[in-house]
Amino acid sequence: MNFYYRKIKTLGTIALLLTQLTVVAQRDVNTKAYLKEEKVLEIPLDPKVKKGVLPNGFEYYILRNVEPKDRMVMYLANKVGAILETDKQQGLAHFLEHMNFNGTTHFPKNELVDYLQRSGIRFGADLNAYTGFDETVYQLPLPSNDPELLKQGLVIMRDWAHGALLEEDEIDQERGVILEEKRQRGGLSSRLQEKTFPMLTNRSRYANRLPIGTEEVLKNFKYSEIREFYEDWYRPDLQALIIVGDIDAEAIEKEVIRLFGDLKNPAQAPQRKYYAIKLTGKNQFLTFTDEEITSTSLQISYKVPAFRVIKSTDYKTALERGLFTQLLNARLGELTRKAGTPFLSAGFGSSELLGGLETNSISITPKPGKLKESIFAVYEAFEQVRQYGFTDNELQRAKTNYRTSLERSKAEESKKRSQSYMEEILAFYLKGQPAPGFDYIFPILLKNIEAVSLQDIQKHASMYADAKNRDMVLLAPKNKANELPGEKQLLTWIDAASKVQPGAYQEEASADNLVVDLPVPASIVERKLDDGIGSRTILLSNGVKVIMKPTDFMNDEIQITSFSPGGYSLYDLEDFQSAVNATSIVGSSGLGPFNALQLSRYLSGKSVSVSPYINEIGEGIKASTVQKDLKTTFELIHAFFYQTRLDRELIEANLEKSKIGLENRLNNAGTFFSDSIARVLYNNDPRKTGPTEDKIDQINLDRALEIFKDRFADASDFTFVIVGNFNPDEMEQYAAQYLGTLPNMGRKEQFVDNASYPPAKGFDLDIKKGKEEKATVAMAYLGDFEYSDRNSMLMEALSSCVNIKLLQRLREKESGVYSISVSPSVSRIPRERFGLNISFTTDPQLVHKLTEAAVEEIEKIRKEGPEQADIDKFIAEKLLANQQALLQNGFWLSYLLSTEIDQKDPLRVFSADERLKSVTKEELQQLAAQYLSAERLFKFVLYPEAP
Repeated sequence: MNFYYRKIKTLGTIALLLTQLTVVAQRDVNTKAYLKEEKVLEIPLDPKVKKGVLPNGFEYYILRNVEPKDRMVMYLANKVGAILETDKQQGLAHFLEHMNFNGTTHFPKNELVDYLQRSGIRFGADLNAYTGFDETVYQLPLPSNDPELLKQGLVIMRDWAHGALLEEDEIDQERGVILEEKRQRGGLSSRLQEKTFPMLTNRSRYANRLPIGTEEVLKNFKYSEIREFYEDWYRPDLQALIIVGDIDAEAIEKEVIRLFGDLKNPAQAPQRKYYAIKLTGKNQFLTFTDEEITSTSLQISYKVPAFRVIKSTDYKTALERGLFTQLLNARLGELTRKAGTPFLSAGFGSSELLGGLETNSISITPKPGKLKESIFAVYEAFEQVRQYGFTDNELQRAKTNYRTSLERSKAEESKKRSQSYMEEILAFYLKGQPAPGFDYIFPILLKNIEAVSLQDIQKHASMYADAKNRDMVLLAPKNKANELPGEKQLLTWIDAASKVQPGAYQEEASADNLVVDLPVPASIVERKLDDGIGSRTILLSNGVKVIMKPTDFMNDEIQITSFSPGGYSLYDLEDFQSAVNATSIVGSSGLGPFNALQLSRYLSGKSVSVSPYINEIGEGIKASTVQKDLKTTFELIHAFFYQTRLDRELIEANLEKSKIGLENRLNNAGTFFSDSIARVLYNNDPRKTGPTEDKIDQINLDRALEIFKDRFADASDFTFVIVGNFNPDEMEQYAAQYLGTLPNMGRKEQFVDNASYPPAKGFDLDIKKGKEEKATVAMAYLGDFEYSDRNSMLMEALSSCVNIKLLQRLREKESGVYSISVSPSVSRIPRERFGLNISFTTDPQLVHKLTEAAVEEIEKIRKEGPEQADIDKFIAEKLLANQQALLQNGFWLSYLLSTEIDQKDPLRVFSADERLKSVTKEELQQLAAQYLSAERLFKFVLYPEAP
C-alpha cells in the first residue's frame, strides 16, 4: 500500500533524483486532457484482449495467458488520485487506498488481509496498491486453479470498487500509520522534492497535491471529507478491472458482468477534470545545498509537450529519439574511461513528466572543483555530435543490438508473463498508451530499424537545446555553498562551451576475434544420468564437473554458474583490498586483445553476459545466453582463465572516482548508521567495515591481477551447472572444448574461517546523526547455530511468524510504524551461524515503547510458540512459492550447484512440500527458546542529532 514517491531514494545528484521524479510521474499522465480531438489513439488494442464496457461505464479487460501456469493477476484501476483532492482533502486519496484494506462489505476490519495470507498471498509483496496524482490501482495476484479463492478474489475486487466501510475507529487507527509512512519517507529526497517539485511543475496544481498529503490534514480531517471523496470519485465510469492469467476468459467475463453491473454513478457526479501544466516560456534556476548531499551536480531540463505514440508511424520517431540519446550517452561513457575527464558522470535523457509535458535533460556530476571544465567537456561532446553527427559504425552497432532484442522478444513471446501484459493494458486504460500486441508491433519495429538513417537521428539534437522553458538545478554539499556559481555564471559557461569547435569523432581500431587457437577438446571420463531430476553430469579429463539440466521454461534461455572453493578468505589483510576488488578490476579491463569498450563493440548483437566473481569462500563464473551465442559465451568463459588483462588508466580513473565519492559519504545518516553498526559488531575488522580512502589506497592493481589469475589458475575443482533450453549432446561438445581445456593444477583448496563475528552477548547502542525527526531501529538476534535443512526451514517459518505478530502489534495496534522488516539469515560455511534481523522507522518518542512491544511479542513466541494460524500462513505462502520455483531456470541453477557443493540428495526438492506441512508449533517454540534469547539481542537506534 503505497504512493508514487515511494520510489524516490536518498540520492547524491539532482540528475538521479529528477529522473526518479519523472519516471514515477509518467504513470500519472492521463492524456485525454492534453490532446486535441484528432489525436485519439489510432493503434488497435491487442485482439487477444477481451474488452467490455458495462452500461454504468465500468470497463473490463480480460486476457488468457498461461505463463505462469495456474496463476492470474487482477488489477482494479481507478482514474482517481491526489490531483482531485480539495485543500481539505490533501492526502485522502492515498488514505482511502489504505482504508480499502481495513474493512469492506465482505471483509470487515482486517479480515481481507488475514484471509489472503491464509491462502498464501503475501501482504505487500503480492497484495498491494498504490496512489498517484491521477490514479489509484489495487493489485491482487492469485492461483487460478482454486475455484473458491478465484471467486473470493472477484468479490474483493468488487469491494474495492465500492465497498469500503470507512468506520471511524479504523480511520483514526490508520492516521498514525500514514503519518509514520510520511515520516519514513522523510530525509534528503523529501527535502529536495519539497524544494524542486514546485519549480519542475511550474507551480501548478500538481505542486500542492503530493499523494502523501499534509500532516495537518492527516491528523485532523473530518470523517465526512474522506466519505465525500469516496462517494464522488470511486464510481464505475472511472474504473476498470483488468484480469490476466491462466483462466477461463468467458466464465470470468460472466462473473465480472454479474458483480460489477450494479455499481451506480452518483446522481450528481462531479466532472473528472484533467489538469495540464502550462509552459510559461520562462527559464528557472535553483540552488540547493544540504549536509547529506555527497557531491555537486547540475541538471539542465527543457520542458516540452510530451511526445506520444498515436499512430503506427510514430514508432519510428520514438526509435529515432531513443537512438539519438543512446548514442550520445555512449560517447559520454567513453569519456568517463579517461583519467583526465573532469566529470564523474554525465548523461542525456528524456522522461515524461506530468500534465502533458516531458523533460529533456542534461545531467552532470563534476569532480570536485571541476564544474566549469565538466560543462565544457559535456557540451563539446554534444557539439561534436551536433556538427558531425554519428558514424555509420555507431549506428550499425545500435541497430544490431536492437534487432537482437526484438528477435529475443519474438522467441520468448509464448513465454511472456502475465504481469507484462497487465502493465501494458493498465497503461492503455490509464494513459492511452498503445497495447497492440507483439504480432502487430514486431514487423513495424523491424521495418523501422532498417529504415532509420543517420540523418533521421541527427534531427533530434534539438531536444537538448532551447532558449526557453529551461530549469536548472544545482546541488551541492552544504559546506560547498559559498563556492557555487550563480545562474549568470553558469549560462556564460554554457554559452562559451556551445561555441567550441570540436574535431570529428575518431573510433579506434580493434581485433576481430577473442579466441584464435584452441587446444584439442578434452575427453569425458565419466557420465551420469539422473532421470529423477532430469539432469546429466559429466566429468572432464581436467577435473571439471559439469551438471546439465535441459528445460523448456523459456524458449531460448541458457544460464550457467560455477563454483570453486577458496575465495578471498585465502589472503591476509595486506592483500585483502586487492583480493576483494580483483573481479571488478579485471572485469573492467576487457579480455585478450580487447579493452572493455572494444569488447562491448565485439559483442554487439549478441545476447551474452559473462561475469567472474570472487567471494569470501569461493570463486566462479556466471553467465546467461541464448542458443546462437553459446560459442561466444564459452569463449568468454575460457578467456577469463587465459586472457585477462589490466587497463591501468581506466582502473586508476575509477579508483579516483571512488575516492571522490567517499568524501562526504558519512554525511548521510543511514550510511553513518550502518557503518557504525559494522564497526562495533565486528570490532573494527576491515573485512567487515565500510569503504574508506585508506582502503582504496591499499589496492595494488598488479597484485589484484595476480590474485585473479591465481583464483582461476586451476579449474580442476570447479563445478559448472548449466540450465535452460539446449541439446545436452551439443552442450557436452562445448564443455569438452572450452571447459575441458581449462588449466589443471590438481590443487585441493578450502576456504579459511577468518573468525570475524559479533560478540556472543548482545548489547544496545544509540547513535545520533541527521536532522529528520525520525528514529531508525535495527534489532538483531545473532549467534552460533546448529545448521541443518530442517533448522533452516524452521528459522524461515519462525521469522514469518514474528513478522506477522510485529506488524499486527506495532502497526495495527500501536499505529507506530508504517512497515517493518523481519528477515532471517542462516549459514553453514564458513561457520554455522544465524541472524534474525528486525528493522523499522518511527517517532523518536516511541522507540522505547515499540522496542519493548517487539520484545514482548517475541517472548510470547519463545514461551508459548507462534499461533497455528500464523504457521499455516507461512506454509500456504511457501507452497505457492515452491510451485513456481520448480518452473524457473534460476531456481534449478542455484539448487543444483548447492546440492553438489553440500553433497545432498537432489531428489529432496520433490519432498519439500511434505516437509513444509510437517512444521509444528512445538518445533518453532523450541527453536525460538533456544535462539531468540535476550542474551543474543543486539539493538541499535539511530536518533536525530540535537538541534
